[in-house]
Amino acid sequence: MRIRSAVAAAVLAAGVALSAAACGSSSDSASATSTMASFEAPASADPAAETLDVPTAQQILRSVIDPASTAAHDATQVDSTDPAIGQKLHGFAVGAGQGGYTPDKWTVKSIAATGATTATATVAVASPHAPAPVDVTYTFVRVGGTWKLTQHAADALLAMSGGPHGH
Repeated sequence: MRIRSAVAAAVLAAGVALSAAACGSSSDSASATSTMASFEAPASADPAAETLDVPTAQQILRSVIDPASTAAHDATQVDSTDPAIGQKLHGFAVGAGQGGYTPDKWTVKSIAATGATTATATVAVASPHAPAPVDVTYTFVRVGGTWKLTQHAADALLAMSGGPHGH
């Protein structure tokens, strides 16, 4: 299948390309403070709760590459202005799954904070066609208190199959 060789080659290429980039969004919502007395969220909440951790990154990534996820769900996991990003990622997930790149083949190994609201995850991708996993990196951004894949990370996933990229 075309996706097998394309994904294997793209995994290597994406790892090189993404290691040089740390995309993020500076759209922190400082204006989201509430004047309602019934709800107070401290501006300096526990910093540990604000950092991306391995289980959270793993859940986000695996849900996006799971063919059982819906396009609507996938769209909520990416910081993107592309209205078709969910459909594109869902198409990727279906094709990748058919090529043997099921969600369990993607394992987040570590997280490195790259800013107050950005982080890079090192991910081991186990190819069903290669003897050892290949490490790639994907960038994440915290938007409105929620961690998401960046558009750049979504583009890297989509590039693995030679499919359409969002912008």
